[in-house]
Amino acid sequence: MSLANNIYDTSTLLGVMRDDSMMEPPSNYWLSLGYGSTIQFDTEEVDFSKIQENRKIAPLVVPTAQGVPIYSAAEERGSLKPAYVKPKDPVSASRVIRRVAGFGELNSSAPMSPQQRYMAIVADILRQHRRAIERRWEWMAAEATIKAQVILEGERYPRKVVDFQRDAGHTVALTGGNRWGDAGVSILGLLESWKKTMRRAKHGGVNNRITVGVDAWEVMRQDSEIRDLLKTDYAPSQQGGLDLNFGVMEGLEVERVGKLNGTTEVYVYSDYYEDEDGSTVDFMSPKDVVLTSPSMNGVRCFGAIQDIEAGFASLAIFPKMWNSKDPSATLVMSQSAPLMVPLNPNATFRATVVA
Repeated sequence: MSLANNIYDTSTLLGVMRDDSMMEPPSNYWLSLGYGSTIQFDTEEVDFSKIQENRKIAPLVVPTAQGVPIYSAAEERGSLKPAYVKPKDPVSASRVIRRVAGFGELNSSAPMSPQQRYMAIVADILRQHRRAIERRWEWMAAEATIKAQVILEGERYPRKVVDFQRDAGHTVALTGGNRWGDAGVSILGLLESWKKTMRRAKHGGVNNRITVGVDAWEVMRQDSEIRDLLKTDYAPSQQGGLDLNFGVMEGLEVERVGKLNGTTEVYVYSDYYEDEDGSTVDFMSPKDVVLTSPSMNGVRCFGAIQDIEAGFASLAIFPKMWNSKDPSATLVMSQSAPLMVPLNPNATFRATVVA
């Protein structure tokens, strides 16, 4: 039976990309934490002046007075052409002919036909592309939240630093004698101070989550002040809502361990990704603590896809496929031009708390 070399249209490819049934989705902790809205631009640049917010109060006037304008352009106007991502993989003739271990064929008495294998490989490539692209989105969201800047740099992309201009006081590194675990240092006191800094900052916010690196958590769980508050002879009202699990953890890359003051959730974080050279890299330093507020109002921004076949449309991901005659192969490519932007970076706080 001859192989029908189907070239699927974009709608079909996007449908396959959204099928999560065959693969574990990548972590989206930082994306889910603060980047709930999306803006897709019809230009290749992301225009910051179009996504700025302000907190001006409406002025008071008498009913017969003229209206008072409060809208104004952003103080810092500018745009940035996001770094492009475009993974591309072949469905080669040799790959379609051979049995594939990943599809359970090697131990099967009824192997796939070349046609079935072709369709399965195309679907697998698309899902792999989507996972890799979404992991890049997650990296951008993590960098923007933790460091309030994203350094865009690649072998074929000149270095650009996108600085979201968080107040300098929202990034601290504790020194010897002042770190968590040092004598006389109150972890709860420091957290309260940082929460107050966030709350009083321009375009700041009320902290409702603390994300703790694994090294910082090991010190926090041994803190005598916190442990004293968790003693069973304290009533919940006396604990001020303090509820932390210092027992054996499940070993997840992101794990909720309780609350402070009844309202601030605490998560222990140890997720990582694989870099281009194959090395593993932590999304967040294990020595850090990150405070966040819903007021961050992060936005997933996407520049237009620079592809004639996409019609320069504003899409988060644009998949396409085509045939190559020499060498003979079908090529599958996915394109995205992402940038994650925290509208209110002062609604975040990063502290390096252990050595």
